[in-house]
Amino acid sequence: METREYFEKVMQDYNQNRKGRSLRKYCKDEAVDYDWLIEFKKSYRSNKLQPDENKKLGEGEFIALTVEENFVPEQQTPAGWQVERLILKSPTGDEMEIKCTNLFAVAELLRKMS
Repeated sequence: METREYFEKVMQDYNQNRKGRSLRKYCKDEAVDYDWLIEFKKSYRSNKLQPDENKKLGEGEFIALTVEENFVPEQQTPAGWQVERLILKSPTGDEMEIKCTNLFAVAELLRKMS
């Protein structure tokens, strides 16, 4: 599942199962990384095209891009233990891959599955 799809699913689930909880409380109960969700929510809104902008972009039109010559990506070093890739396999053979750097969220997910 892509990041955008995951974000949309979490927000849809939150809106359907809010039960008077704040988003922070919902994230804690459902083992969702609240800080990541808020950061992604900010970029999700700014990157989404408005419906009238979609109509303006016809076939053959280009969107201007700018390239920063001095761009240097930030290197993040892990502060401690983290999960890089986790594949769960059900008794029926179904597989689920989890990519998450939040060890607490993965532990909560595994606890709920047991």
